[in-house]
Amino acid sequence: MDLVKLTFSAALVCAAPATAWAQADQAPAFASSYAAEAKADYADAIAPLKAIYTGTYEQNLRLGWLYFLAKNYTAAAAHYQKAVEQRPYALEPKFGLVKPLNALGQVEKMLNLYADILKIDAQNTQANYWIGVIYLNRKAYAQAARYFERVVNLYPFDYDSNISLAWSYLNLGKKAEARALYTKALLIRPGDAAATAGLKRL
Repeated sequence: MDLVKLTFSAALVCAAPATAWAQADQAPAFASSYAAEAKADYADAIAPLKAIYTGTYEQNLRLGWLYFLAKNYTAAAAHYQKAVEQRPYALEPKFGLVKPLNALGQVEKMLNLYADILKIDAQNTQANYWIGVIYLNRKAYAQAARYFERVVNLYPFDYDSNISLAWSYLNLGKKAEARALYTKALLIRPGDAAATAGLKRL
């Protein structure tokens, strides 16, 4: 048993430097990529990473972002998807993937992705809010309200979630609740046109 423990420990010690060396080898390419991105030269930012591409999580995440900036949304989505599969419990590649999916108009995939995020982090405000927005755009007001309520409970003085929940309540016939939220929205943004219009409709 002691021998097994010793062998396992030795393997861990050997693996750690190997990983560090692999990352160190990539450092110049990433540095060149960042420098080119700062100049908005996205093709030049992509090139050094493609030259050393071995399909690592970090490479896929970075290439997803750069292809998105270059407006190659299909390639961006493909790299982000690889990163999602490589780190299924990570949130950053999922939020990254949302961007090209939105540009491609793939709303159903976005909805599923946000739902996956909530399975990992049920209180995530971005995922809750944007699911609410998707349902609001579909005029599914009861479903939208459920997600906006979560955000308002976490951030009671947030304008976007208050105004969105107010609109959902207005369309659900919950006038008292809508009035309270529109009034709060005017505290956040005095004279706000959307809140004022909502109150007039009430």
